[in-house]
Amino acid sequence: EGLEALARGEVRGTRFLAAAATPARKAWILQQPSRGELRIDAGALAALRAGRSLLPRGVIGVEGDFAFGDAVAVIHEGVVVAQGLANYGAEAAGRIRGLHSRDIAAALGAKDYDELIHRDNLVLV
Repeated sequence: EGLEALARGEVRGTRFLAAAATPARKAWILQQPSRGELRIDAGALAALRAGRSLLPRGVIGVEGDFAFGDAVAVIHEGVVVAQGLANYGAEAAGRIRGLHSRDIAAALGAKDYDELIHRDNLVLV
């Protein structure tokens, strides 16, 4: 009966539309245990929501003991808004928080990255 109805052009059943899938890399980032926290201001939150990277300028606090490449939670007003892979360890992140990217080298003696977390390594939650 189902095939006959289909041949007549009748629509039967339920149609499920595909949902936007999270890329595997971003899903993997979300599954990593968080080793620390980066607390951010409202300007940084707006930048992240616009698809930008997390720069030191928008970071107002650093917690935990994390290293380069570790997953860290990004927190605004006590709420986890993202998770990403850190470009700097906790000690360096604490030294450059609140600074413009152009001032990283002066604070650390060298600059490997402009971003604390690059947008390609960041997932909004």
